[in-house]
Amino acid sequence: MPQIKRFKGLNNVSDSLRLGLGWLATADNVNVTDTGALTKRAGYSLVSAGDYVGVFTTFDYSRFYAAVDGYLTDYDGNRLIPLSSPDPMFWAEVNDQVFFNNGLDAGVILPDNTVLPWRWQTPAAPTVAAVTGRLPAGMYQVRCTTFLADGRETGTSEPAEITLTDGQALQISGVTPGSNVYIAPANSDVYQLAGRATTSAFVWNSSPDNLGRDLLNAFLDPLPLGADVIQVWKGRVYAAMYMPSEDQTVVWFSQPLAFHLFNLNSNFILVPGHVQMLAAHDEALVIGTETRVYACDGTKLVQLADYGVVPGWHDDKDADGKVYFWTTRGLCSALPFQNLTERQISVAPGLRAGGCIVKSGGQKRYLAVLQQGGEPFNAL
Repeated sequence: MPQIKRFKGLNNVSDSLRLGLGWLATADNVNVTDTGALTKRAGYSLVSAGDYVGVFTTFDYSRFYAAVDGYLTDYDGNRLIPLSSPDPMFWAEVNDQVFFNNGLDAGVILPDNTVLPWRWQTPAAPTVAAVTGRLPAGMYQVRCTTFLADGRETGTSEPAEITLTDGQALQISGVTPGSNVYIAPANSDVYQLAGRATTSAFVWNSSPDNLGRDLLNAFLDPLPLGADVIQVWKGRVYAAMYMPSEDQTVVWFSQPLAFHLFNLNSNFILVPGHVQMLAAHDEALVIGTETRVYACDGTKLVQLADYGVVPGWHDDKDADGKVYFWTTRGLCSALPFQNLTERQISVAPGLRAGGCIVKSGGQKRYLAVLQQGGEPFNAL
């Protein structure tokens, strides 16, 4: 009598009468182990009910956060901050800090659950006027920056400009105390630090040699409103913003290790279609739209697949460095790109998907949770 020494898994794309022994035509509520044995799938129980639009666990599994019922919460359900938008939440982690963003609500969660703003308000431009003094004649420009609660310096205000004549000094007002004030002295376009304001108005009447370090944050912007999907890659945060009229997505990326500062004039990638996934691989940023999968190594965009990913939060990185994610044709990995399921399995991909690598009982599996819908590709 023929014996099945090991089960090979589910196959629903081939004629079951022509398959060899070991293939399963159905596999409900069972797991196939790495040795080919069948085990009963573990059950589940309700932990929490609510209007969840995003959950996240840190890399070391020590912290859990959720966007649920209009609040950002921790594992115990403690409400950290209220949320303004009910849209899906996206997450990224770097240096034990968790970044969250849904296009409107954006912030940074510290290890002690303190929530800091990620997006900052552009500082108001100061007011300048001429008073009696001894500055060289010429055009002077002034910009201000402010500081976030953890000491991060923002980008600058719009410039305030004035032309002084001989025997005049520069009066600066309308400054928020605690701001850094930068001055480009007579006919110069290089801003240098005049100092940290202690009052809302002061007079500057000193030699340019007394100015400090150059301004480095000029022409930098906060995280754009409307950007939603985020990821950390190569020391920068990437944020995707879809433009429906052009049917393309701008993927902005921050300054190196300055995740709150973006140069919207030059630091971006244009991707055809609606980006639904940004996954970090050591060699490239893997980008999934609704119709394509790409890889960007920082210089060029290369198409990996002519089909797309399912909206949601389903990319995960394994110890082998590969990223795994759910597409309209099943489970894929990269890099190199490989579809891991299409030769054996065809399922409805779902309207939205959540997915992750689960390590339990000595086994390692990718678990996909789907909102029912969609059409299976190449079904038997």
